[in-house]
Order: sequence, then C-alpha cells, then structure tokens
Amino acid sequence: MGFEQLLIELLKVSFPKGDLKVEMFRLHNDLVGKSAYILKHENVNTMCGSCVMRVKSNLFKYYHHEYEPKFDSLVFQDKYVLDKRPVYGVNKKQ
Repeated sequence: MGFEQLLIELLKVSFPKGDLKVEMFRLHNDLVGKSAYILKHENVNTMCGSCVMRVKSNLFKYYHHEYEPKFDSLVFQDKYVLDKRPVYGVNKKQ
C-alpha cells in the first residue's frame, strides 16, 4: 500500500486495526530519523490506544509539513485538532 492510499484508508476509520494498523506502523517506523515529527520506533504489537493514535497523528503531521508533492486526493480542511494534527478529507471531485 502506498502512502496516499494509507492516508485515505486512515481517514475512513477512527481507530486503525488489523492490516491497516500494521501498515501504518511499518511506514511510521520507516520514517524514523527522516522527519522532525517521527522521532522513535513504535511497537506494532502495542495495545495502547494513545500510542496508535500518536502514530496516526505523526503520519498526518509529516504529510502536512514535510511531504512533497501533495496528493490531489487529500484536501486540507483549514483546521487543526488537539495535538496540532492537521485535519484532512478526501477530495470527492476527482
């Protein structure tokens, strides 16, 4: 699964589980040291909800602030949530 598809799938669920969670952690751990937002490896087998949501949040922060080029399929909603995570939606005009 590519980065764009992963972000779209993460937007469809509030809490990633199963293969989506594994893929999310794999990408996150691959980006350790390459991003100011992803500083340490996370354990994919964690049962901690806060840890899972931190990984999800870090990926969106990385995409918003550091990743280029931006995907046409994702639209920034001009707002941020509690942990300063940018809020994105899926572009339905494609």
